Amino acid sequence: MTRSTMDFGIDLGTTNSAIAVLDGTDARIVKNAFGHDTTPSAVFADRTGRIHVGARARERVESDPANAAAEFKLRMGLRDQAKSFANSGLALSPEELSAHVLRALRANVTQQMGEEIRAAVITVPAAFELNQTDATRRAAEAAGLELSPLLQEPTAAALAYSFQRDEDNIYRLVFDLGGGTFDASIVHIRDGEFDIVNHRGDNFLGGKLIDWAIVEQLLIPALLRQHSLPGFGRGEPTWAQAIAKLKAAAENAKIELSSSPTALIDISEPPLCTDADGNPVEFVHELHAADVEALTEPFVARAVNICHAALAESQLAPEKIDRVLLVGGPTLMPYLRRRLAEGLGIELDVSQDPMTVVARGAAIFAGTQRLPVGPTRPDVSFTVDLEYKPIGSDPTPLVGGVVRGPSGRSLEGFTIELVNADARPPWRSGKITLPATGSFVTTLRAEPERRNVYSIVLESPTGGGERIQPSELTYTLGVVAPAATLTHSIGVGLSGNEVAWLLEKGTRIPARGHEILRSTVRLVRGQSGGLLRIPILEGEHARADRNRQVGSLEILAAEVARDIPPNSEIEVDIEIDGSRLVTTRAFVPILEEDFETVHDLTTERAPDPAELRRALEAERRRLADLRSGARRTGDPAAQAILDALDDEQVVDQIENDVASTEHGDTDAASTAGKRMLDLRAKLDDVEHALEWPSLVELANRVLADAPGLIEEYGDAKDRKRHERIAAEVRRALDGRDAAHLRILVDELTAHLAIMVDRKTGAVVMARFSQLVERRAELRDQALANRLITEGQRAVDANDTERLRAVIRQLLELLPDTDRGSESEDFSNVYKSR
Repeated sequence: MTRSTMDFGIDLGTTNSAIAVLDGTDARIVKNAFGHDTTPSAVFADRTGRIHVGARARERVESDPANAAAEFKLRMGLRDQAKSFANSGLALSPEELSAHVLRALRANVTQQMGEEIRAAVITVPAAFELNQTDATRRAAEAAGLELSPLLQEPTAAALAYSFQRDEDNIYRLVFDLGGGTFDASIVHIRDGEFDIVNHRGDNFLGGKLIDWAIVEQLLIPALLRQHSLPGFGRGEPTWAQAIAKLKAAAENAKIELSSSPTALIDISEPPLCTDADGNPVEFVHELHAADVEALTEPFVARAVNICHAALAESQLAPEKIDRVLLVGGPTLMPYLRRRLAEGLGIELDVSQDPMTVVARGAAIFAGTQRLPVGPTRPDVSFTVDLEYKPIGSDPTPLVGGVVRGPSGRSLEGFTIELVNADARPPWRSGKITLPATGSFVTTLRAEPERRNVYSIVLESPTGGGERIQPSELTYTLGVVAPAATLTHSIGVGLSGNEVAWLLEKGTRIPARGHEILRSTVRLVRGQSGGLLRIPILEGEHARADRNRQVGSLEILAAEVARDIPPNSEIEVDIEIDGSRLVTTRAFVPILEEDFETVHDLTTERAPDPAELRRALEAERRRLADLRSGARRTGDPAAQAILDALDDEQVVDQIENDVASTEHGDTDAASTAGKRMLDLRAKLDDVEHALEWPSLVELANRVLADAPGLIEEYGDAKDRKRHERIAAEVRRALDGRDAAHLRILVDELTAHLAIMVDRKTGAVVMARFSQLVERRAELRDQALANRLITEGQRAVDANDTERLRAVIRQLLELLPDTDRGSESEDFSNVYKSR
């Protein structure tokens, strides 16, 4: 079968994966060799190095964990995370393991349909970061997929739910809780198309966490009450096989509890493990639904809170949402569905299979992706380059094209006609006479609920039929998915731990952002180790260190033709292409030269256990101080954030993950690192809430003092700038935006100080006095003494311009640690206000 569109979609999941094909208007699952819809995302390597994927490999994760791997999706994009297979000596990265799963899915198509596919749409969590999407792209290439557009999982699910439905102007919330990730996306369907209004998610929130909670909080304590097993725990190599068995038992029991109040775990034939004396350890334990529900609650609370945050950001009340679309195996849990209905107050849509809906949606999207036309067949003299959309909401879509014949032959007088013989009644476009260039445009007529196939009929001026390639095109009426968008903002980290976002979350890609920045340091041509660093960040937080660093563009002293002084203008462009590769360019006008880097997205490593432990203890102390502050002030905003952290049991979860990391669990390290960033950002919000009253008082005091200072020391230009900043201050006050208000108050205070200094020299004289007090620290004491003497004469003469020149030279004599060491600074650029 020759296809003109991609048609195949893959859900590459944490726990299970699936592949689907678009057949007419029906997206159906391609079953595996065992007749199952899904294939476990597990890999086993036998002694010969032969790779096995699926159910057999999943069983080996329990019985032979040294030679099997699962849940590697959570490590995609991290370096040094290869899984070593003991018996064969193989070592495979998460991308290579994922490639084996993709190959197995391709093999399912070959076995069931007789097709060798080399193109498929692959879904990724909407919350995936750039390094993770890049790793997925590389896995697809390694699996032999020459074309593999990436589609966000919530978009795929929304397509599957809405493809052939006649609905308009409605909002839906996609609740996608998979094995290892969570996405909440708001979609708006209008005029046969839908847009992603907003997205929030968590790459480390999924059913896997519930399984581990059952193991660590219910099963291991019960086991250790029955048996003495020193050091028994997650991450301990001695007990790896037993822990894997408990994890599998927990997952199966969780599924059983979806339809039963109790589930019996019986690991006795064969036994779980042997104790220190070599005696077999049998484990039998009854799980109760109520106990598992209590463990599930903090994870559900976090998911519900993320949904509310997405709605609030979109300024949509829950009553504006038509339905919640459920995606992912964990959404089959009755308890989760009850909590969602209560927590969101929105009707749940359970019309689709949550286990396969993403793969089927991916196949529908694949139907919109045209395949490149293959080489021209030897028996064909004419080709046609078509321009049209294979799927759309318009029943009379336009299609255009250019017919090309043998070299040099005119198409004058040829006719082309599009024919849908299967329509009722059969439909023909009518013969379209071609000009010499062979170009044409016509309108199709499409019938609903079927794939419309149009034969392309080409005739010569004498009426003879001519072979043409392609010889047909297809068009299907259906809801159209939006273009891919950024799910995280991308920008430049600035000096002072600030961020300038160049590409905002929600921007359609490919895209380019531009910003004019200034340098904070002097870059001396040829200076050893000298550089000017421009860090590139991904995230949403106002503080630079709360975001993920994608990479950096570094301008080296050895690369510049002449010195770059401080405060030099630098024009920065960030570009992201359709495959999500990020390129940063910096144009330095003083050099009239461009610098460019394509960021390597394969450099990120899992956090170090010792660093995680230190960070956790620091955040515990910070949390305790903030709790005291919240109790003392009674601030409702601060208390609400602290209550949400308690409901989600964030600190307890990080503690569990850090402890597991310390015992060698690399999966837990990635989870702990992401949770730590989120905790820090939440505690930042608590700090902002607690400092709000004093910040408001300061802002109002500066606003009150400013008019008098401007009247005495300013001019019309100062007054105009003050009015602009003051208006922004008032907007920040009304919006309770603490971070922005702090920046604006600093900006207004600095403006007033410069204005007063311009007339009185008070600020510059104070700065000179500070430098004189640090005389002993200055390098080149002879030069420092001469400059200080010159500065004192300038003070006596009230010559502020001369004094400023002296201060600039004295600043160059400060130790590097005071002036900002190029090698240590996070960023060497700032944004002028």
